[in-house]
Amino acid sequence: MVSFTKAVAVALVLGLSRAQPVVVGKTFLASSTDPRPGSTAWSLTSHGIAEKLFTVNQHGEVVGQVAESVNKISEFVWEVRLKEGYAFSDGTSVTASHVAECLAEMNRENPSAQSSLGAMTVTVEGDLKVRIESERPTHVMDAVLAEWAFPVYYSHESSSSSFVFTGPYAVEAFVDNDHIDLVPNEYYLFGATERPETMKVQKFADGHELADAVQNGTVDVGFHLPIDTLPALRNTDGVHVKSFEVGYHYMIHHNTLTLTDRRVREAIDVAIDRTALSQALAGGLGTRSLFPEFTPYFWDESDPHGDKAAAEALLEDAGWLLSTSSTGIRSKDGQDLAVTLVAYPHRPGLVIMQPVIAEALSRLGIVVTSVLTGDDWAETQQIIDDGAFDLLMWAQHTLPAGDPGWFLNTFFRTDGGNNHAAYSDADVDALLDALSVAETIPARVAATRDAHVAILADVPVSNLVTPEWHVGLSYRMEDYEPWGSDYYVIRADSFLTNWPPAEDEPAAESTHTSKKTTSKKDATMFIILFVVAAALAVLLGATLSYVVRRERAGEPVFTPLADQLLTDEVELPKNKDEPKTRL
Repeated sequence: MVSFTKAVAVALVLGLSRAQPVVVGKTFLASSTDPRPGSTAWSLTSHGIAEKLFTVNQHGEVVGQVAESVNKISEFVWEVRLKEGYAFSDGTSVTASHVAECLAEMNRENPSAQSSLGAMTVTVEGDLKVRIESERPTHVMDAVLAEWAFPVYYSHESSSSSFVFTGPYAVEAFVDNDHIDLVPNEYYLFGATERPETMKVQKFADGHELADAVQNGTVDVGFHLPIDTLPALRNTDGVHVKSFEVGYHYMIHHNTLTLTDRRVREAIDVAIDRTALSQALAGGLGTRSLFPEFTPYFWDESDPHGDKAAAEALLEDAGWLLSTSSTGIRSKDGQDLAVTLVAYPHRPGLVIMQPVIAEALSRLGIVVTSVLTGDDWAETQQIIDDGAFDLLMWAQHTLPAGDPGWFLNTFFRTDGGNNHAAYSDADVDALLDALSVAETIPARVAATRDAHVAILADVPVSNLVTPEWHVGLSYRMEDYEPWGSDYYVIRADSFLTNWPPAEDEPAAESTHTSKKTTSKKDATMFIILFVVAAALAVLLGATLSYVVRRERAGEPVFTPLADQLLTDEVELPKNKDEPKTRL
């Protein structure tokens, strides 16, 4: 009876925990469920809605997600085999036709889906096999297909949302620029009945507003928190803060159309004190490397401290001289040296660093206009589209698929989809071509180093810091382990009440019908257990009430017969014809 009662209690706890919504707070939100424009596909993956053919696991390894395998046919041709039994969140089986159509569409419509391969031709080779022929070669097609720009989806006008995905959660309600309500994808390969029944992704205007929500208990998972909010959060009962090293980099893109002189760009780079920035952030590594220190692609032989004298010498050499008046402003040909420094609030670290950088540049005699954009990303995007900046502060995961090719091609190739610096260099393009065909890890490390060195030498970008990020967790989410920065926030293994399964109970890859049946059986069992538990609770309450009532009346709690039974001193007949037998 004790073990059964315990099982009932556990079932009740798990059931009630599933019924409680989990609220995930972020400073960004997918602009829609249409994955094609901008970085929406990235956001949808972060929200647990979309998946890709391949993904990167917690250990930085590229593994199959919707795809089973990929095989090279020739220099420009690959075949991808899909997993059997994979389904969209409406129950539609994933087929090669779906995959071919969405890959081709993303490649046509989103520049980030062209960064690694150029133009793609995708054809169906069978129910579960697609062939990809690319304009540019690659030797890491699995890593390419793990890039955020290649989500698996299909669309039809009959659904409430015309875009349907394969992730562990499905969209129940989408409130533009405010929140997304999610429900478990009942057709997912595992965990549908262990996931919270409702999940809300709530957008906040900035990190401080998010931290307030974590502190007052209205958010279960808060990604990510400003450093100045951490002491108060750590002193709040029921709140846990986890800090972790991320693959993100904070950097500045130099607009090479307005800052045409490399010496000026280098002077700005040299003047920035990266040690001061990491101190302002209370963590992280100040570095010029575009890749994290814990990866083989890290390279930095420079001094992270600022060098004002060296920066002044570069500006002098470029003809920007200090005014002879008391203004302390540098000018050339009657024009003051001025820059517009833009940052956005969705990454709190950028907001913290902006005034530190502005002050360092002002001390050089540069007129700095600092612009902090608003909550609506459209404002930032408009500035980028118009090229209305000289220095654009930026946060970027430089290894989202575990390989450096996507980042370098996207941001520094002449026709790169996110070439914010408007950078163009034939030699760098050739080095990126060499990286595309490097096959072994040592060869890719060496090719990355060559491109890395050439890019930093020309200064279209100034990397600043590899930061630490901080996540606030409610008491019931304290076991949540963040990884992958904020790219994989809501994952298939997140927030499950009974995961991973026992070693002798592997995760089932069941069919759609059996999933529905299993879900109904689980629901029925839970109702039965709930009724039994309620009956036991009523019985216990009645017993306690009886005991209290007799004690208050001064009456014995047990009857004389019960007292004798408890002391083993009563003799009872087995029946009226048998003699008494001592118990």
